[in-house]
Amino acid sequence: MARSVIITSFLEYPVDIQALLKPGDYIVCLDGGYDIALAQGIRPDLLLGDFDSVSAGLPVGAEADGIEIRRYPPEKDYTDLELAFRVLDPGATPELLVIGGLGGRLDQTAINLQMLARYTAAPAEGPESGEKTDAAANADADPKYVRIEIIDGHNRCFAVHGDPSLPQEARRLYRIPAEAGCYLSLLPINGDCCGVSLQGVKYPLDQAVLRWGASLGTSNEFREHEAVLSLESGCLLVITTRGNQADRI
Repeated sequence: MARSVIITSFLEYPVDIQALLKPGDYIVCLDGGYDIALAQGIRPDLLLGDFDSVSAGLPVGAEADGIEIRRYPPEKDYTDLELAFRVLDPGATPELLVIGGLGGRLDQTAINLQMLARYTAAPAEGPESGEKTDAAANADADPKYVRIEIIDGHNRCFAVHGDPSLPQEARRLYRIPAEAGCYLSLLPINGDCCGVSLQGVKYPLDQAVLRWGASLGTSNEFREHEAVLSLESGCLLVITTRGNQADRI
C-alpha cells in the first residue's frame, strides 16, 4: 500500500526515521520537520507550512532540487498537520505515517489525536479517491484515509472504526504487534464503543462496551506476539506506550 510519511516540527523523543522508511514512501516535511529530515540525511518530496520554525527560513534551492514547496500564511484556519491531511491524496497514498505530533503543547497533541478519528475511514466507507482535496478550495471536504498512525519514539497510536452493519464473524480484525516494555490502551474517542473484543493480552475483552470518558481500556499488557482487536461500533484510539509501574496514575 502506498504511503505518505509526514515529519512534524517537534520530536520529544529520538526517532530513527531512516529505519522507518520504505521504498516508494512520499515524504512530507512540516515546517521545522525539514531540519529534522536534513539532520538524518532524508530528502523530502514536499515541504509544507508557514516556515516560521525552520532554522534557516524557507530553504533556498529546494525547488530547483525537485522538492515541491507549499507555503501558507501563519494566520490560517488549519494547523500544518491538518493542512497535510487535506492536501495529500488518499486515493494515491491511503496510508499515512506521522512522525512527531505528540508531547510538548497539550492543545496540539489533543487535536492531533482527534484528527486521527476524523480523517480515517470507517470500514464501509473506504478512502476517497479522485482529485486532491485543497483546503482553500473546499473547506468542508474531509478526505478519508485507510490508516493514519502517529509515532514519536515513545508512543504509537492510530484510530479504528466499527461497522454495526456487519455481523460479528465478518468484522475487520486489527492486529497490533507486541512491543517490549509497552502497554496497550483502547480509548473511545467520540462516544461509547460497543462489541469490543481483544485477545492476546493480560485482560482480554469479549463483546465489551468501553464507555467514553471511562478508563477501563487503559494499561493492558501483551501476552502474545500480537493483540487482535475487533469492534462493532464506535471509534477507538489504539495506543501502545512505553512505561513502567511507576507511571500508572
